[in-house]
Amino acid sequence: MSPGLTTHVLDTSRGRPAAGLRIDLSRVEADGRTRLVKSVTTNADGRCDAPLLGPADMELGRYELLFHVGPYFRASGATSVDPPFLDQIPIRFAIADAAAHYHVPLLVSPYGYTTYRGS
Repeated sequence: MSPGLTTHVLDTSRGRPAAGLRIDLSRVEADGRTRLVKSVTTNADGRCDAPLLGPADMELGRYELLFHVGPYFRASGATSVDPPFLDQIPIRFAIADAAAHYHVPLLVSPYGYTTYRGS
């Protein structure tokens, strides 16, 4: 597997990929502020059409993936509660090896989520 950063999102409440979910990738600066790197929307398979970071973009440091699940669940009809229990899910992680592949998936329902470092 080539170096890079990828993700995918599975909607565990519906048992399928979360298509059309917006994800923001930011770099976390030394002072804790975030700097937006890119925004993407998941495809029909719950994945991004391209890696969030390719081999040339991999840099050591702290990052944040911000998953915009509130609008996704509202659009899918999974929740009509306003405000929703989960609206945005931030996942902060570090890239410690720029030559490695990092996969950070999200398994989500309107009331809970989990993540891990995948392969």
